[in-house]
Amino acid sequence: MKRSALLLALTLSSCLFGQDEEMCKKRVYAHLLIRDRSSAVAEARQALKLFPDSKSLQLAYIEALSEKGDEVEAWEQWEETIGMFAEESQDRRMLEVLAWGVLNKAERSTQLNIRLNAMLGAAFTRDAKALPLLLQELKGSNALLRSIAVKLAAQYGDAPLKDEIARLLKEEKVWYVRLEVIQAVGTLRLLDLKDALKELIGNPRTLVEEKAAAIFSLVSMYDTIERAELLTLAQSDRAGLRQLAAEAIAHLNLTNDLDLLLPLLRDTSSDVKISALNALALLRVRKIGKNPVSELVEEHLKEGATEVAITAAYVLLLLDDKKGSQFLEKMLQSDEPKWRRLSAAAIGVSGKYGVPLATAELHRSQDPYVQVNLALGLIGQRIQVKHACETLYRVFSKEKNTLWMWDAQYNPLFRSLSPSRVKHIDAIPHYPVVVDQLVRLDLLSVLSIVRYPKAQEAVKEFLQTRTWGVTGAAAVTLLREGDEEGLKAVRSLIDDPDEKIRVQAALILAIVGSDPAAVSVLQEAYPHLDREMKVHVLEALAHIGDPRSIPFLLSILKEPFQVLRVVAASALIQCLYH
Repeated sequence: MKRSALLLALTLSSCLFGQDEEMCKKRVYAHLLIRDRSSAVAEARQALKLFPDSKSLQLAYIEALSEKGDEVEAWEQWEETIGMFAEESQDRRMLEVLAWGVLNKAERSTQLNIRLNAMLGAAFTRDAKALPLLLQELKGSNALLRSIAVKLAAQYGDAPLKDEIARLLKEEKVWYVRLEVIQAVGTLRLLDLKDALKELIGNPRTLVEEKAAAIFSLVSMYDTIERAELLTLAQSDRAGLRQLAAEAIAHLNLTNDLDLLLPLLRDTSSDVKISALNALALLRVRKIGKNPVSELVEEHLKEGATEVAITAAYVLLLLDDKKGSQFLEKMLQSDEPKWRRLSAAAIGVSGKYGVPLATAELHRSQDPYVQVNLALGLIGQRIQVKHACETLYRVFSKEKNTLWMWDAQYNPLFRSLSPSRVKHIDAIPHYPVVVDQLVRLDLLSVLSIVRYPKAQEAVKEFLQTRTWGVTGAAAVTLLREGDEEGLKAVRSLIDDPDEKIRVQAALILAIVGSDPAAVSVLQEAYPHLDREMKVHVLEALAHIGDPRSIPFLLSILKEPFQVLRVVAASALIQCLYH
């Protein structure tokens, strides 16, 4: 502080004793360089008393106020400045300074939602200035903010962020944060952490979700694997590592190492056997050496673990072996709903081999979840599309009050529609409802892709009955793999007389399609919306990144609610550099 005071005294004396305005401006920025923001503001004020008409000092003052966190005062000074110098109204650098001032102040807030929005807003700018905010939350005490920071950090991949993720892999205790960390390690391909992931996979205390994430992350790191290492995994006394061996063979298409699957097919662990059977299915293996796969697999139809037997039947179905279809047909009549649904999902993903069985059972089954799983398989093959779509639409409309989920707990290859068992978690408000919306948007997307005539009606009803606070978390699934058809039903609703439908359609067009046509609808509706919906509108405008939104977003920086200013600031930066 003594150094800062001395520097300030020297600066003020320099300005007072004949120094020009350029020297005063340089000294303001010198204070900012050493992060003495209060002194920078004080010096800028003093200098403006000497040079009140100096544009450069006005801008330096605004920057000092922004960095100090006096965002409202910075904005008021900006309005005064552009009143004096009209050409500054489109100064992109100063607009960015104002916006970052809002974000940096918000990061120091004691309110969780303000800090969360500040971190998200900073990260979405894709600017290096976001790194300190991400690092701060990765080291922070709030588990929710840490989990989101990990997910965002995985998209950046800078060295300091990688170091923090590596630390969290060793030290993190909260399970849902650990899950994000494990996934981030795979996304960033942190090869130095392979052994740590193997330790997780082999540890019997590791949660099932964590083990699955670790296996996926580790397999995704391998471009190739030596047979000696693969053999070590396959012969490990830890079931997780044996499962990893089977996954690696499938992922890397290691057809020369199929013999290592033989002992895994007879493993004591159901998870290992399922992974070995999945590898045979994915690689379309008919023989391992002189051993026909059908003979190796057939014995599993009598397996005590039903999920293993269903997986074996699926492999036989792909081999066009009647024993597979016969077993699956029997399981579709099981008294246990979970086995009926798992069997239907297996048939649904079996391509052309499952069409005869799916066609027959779609007419026969009374289980709506079995019907949907079979219908999705037929639509994928473009067979009996009309009947399959009508089935989806009927179940979708009838089961409005039941929460759904995609269930892949028994086998990752078999994703079946099921009643939700999802529990609430602190990280995501209304999490079971969000998951349900994801599923329903998936089904709407399927109906839109195949141009089902009632798809638009289904979308409209969905938008009428759902709130965007939940739907927004799921909307991105409406458009997948470049599916323009999935948005046509939504685009036609942008002029709907019902404002709720019009706004929600515009939000989906913005977030999913980055469609500039949504901008005017969203800006027009903004004044009539509640605060939560205003946040979603600003997020949507950020996603579009249309420079024409800049004046509107600037006006939001005067809003009395900090959360709106924070989201608007992030949107402003994204529009400036879209």
